[in-house]
Amino acid sequence: MNESLLNEATRLADQIRGWRRHLHAHPELSGQERNTARFVADELRKLGYEPIERVGGTFGLTAELPVDGRAPAVALRADMDALAIQEETGLPFASQNPGVMHACGHDAHTAMLLGAAKLLHGHKDRLGRSVRLIFQPHEEIYPGGASAMIAAGVLENVESVFGLHVWANITTGELGTRTGPFMAGLNDFEITLIGKGGHAAMPEQCIDPVVIAAQVILALQTVVSRSIAMTDQAVVSVTQVEAGTAFNIIPERVTLRGTIRMFDEAVRARLCSRVRELAEGVARAHGAQAEVRIEPGYPVLVNDPRATERALRAARRLGLKDAALQTLPLQGGAEDFAYYCREVPAAFVFVGTRNEAKGCIHPHHHPRFDVDEEVLPVGAALLAQYALEPAEGRAG
Repeated sequence: MNESLLNEATRLADQIRGWRRHLHAHPELSGQERNTARFVADELRKLGYEPIERVGGTFGLTAELPVDGRAPAVALRADMDALAIQEETGLPFASQNPGVMHACGHDAHTAMLLGAAKLLHGHKDRLGRSVRLIFQPHEEIYPGGASAMIAAGVLENVESVFGLHVWANITTGELGTRTGPFMAGLNDFEITLIGKGGHAAMPEQCIDPVVIAAQVILALQTVVSRSIAMTDQAVVSVTQVEAGTAFNIIPERVTLRGTIRMFDEAVRARLCSRVRELAEGVARAHGAQAEVRIEPGYPVLVNDPRATERALRAARRLGLKDAALQTLPLQGGAEDFAYYCREVPAAFVFVGTRNEAKGCIHPHHHPRFDVDEEVLPVGAALLAQYALEPAEGRAG
């Protein structure tokens, strides 16, 4: 076992914690991570790296730990953006940017990868291949930052890529993942129903889009229950309804918005087609019109079997017992790490950060979300061990 690497990471805990707290206090929204990227680049230079900035056209950056030889590199990725949420934690290092908060743990991911960078620089003689560090912006909002960074070449001559995410539903000290489909693909939709407005006392003179919207919402509940097989898991959720200006006016139009989630790309096509057909059909039956816009979204995140086993092997080598390694159910959340998974063998792992004693109990995207900082050296050691782990399970 390589528990010494975890011990080494634990000795770096104060530095990793300091990185995380600085980032937490200075969050930046997707596509606006200018100061975050500058901070990361400065810290990488202090660690002996030569970062490449503005990768992918915005604020992505990479850094290479080169190793002589022709073996393809292993890549490690962390995301850097925050959310449009007003923080309510009361932490001494709470966000100093009103209305912006690291409410999903990306501050922790970035700090962990900086920690891994320091660990790996000290163990360069043990590496069998180069390591590419990917600090990615713009994960939270489609189209995300992964595609642009891939187009810029961050996966060229890369044999595998690994990522992790702190997870509020798993106790600190535990990990969770699964082989194959892991996180959902998604499409967001907007349906505008256009009828004929008028006085609410004379509905016979109108084509009421509110009533039509109610029927469309009910019809959409049959997409999953009646249009796909019981073995295919999916969700169609209407989450927004906008209509009307006064109690006595039938409006001209109603807008519905929502999300479609699935774990199979063929199922995605059927879901999107059926949502469109139902909305247009119900509207037409009432003499109204439906304008349906279905946005493209992130693909299904599919963990490669060998890469996932390698990630679990790395965790065991750090001293984590099998009881702490959970096989998780399919996750309805989406992640643009999925784009990396489509290009090279990849694995994505959840790292538990739930600690009731410390009040780390709130879900992601909550104004009181917080990370149990005990997980920071674990994540740093895990990322470093991914790079040190032999690809095919040879003794390391």
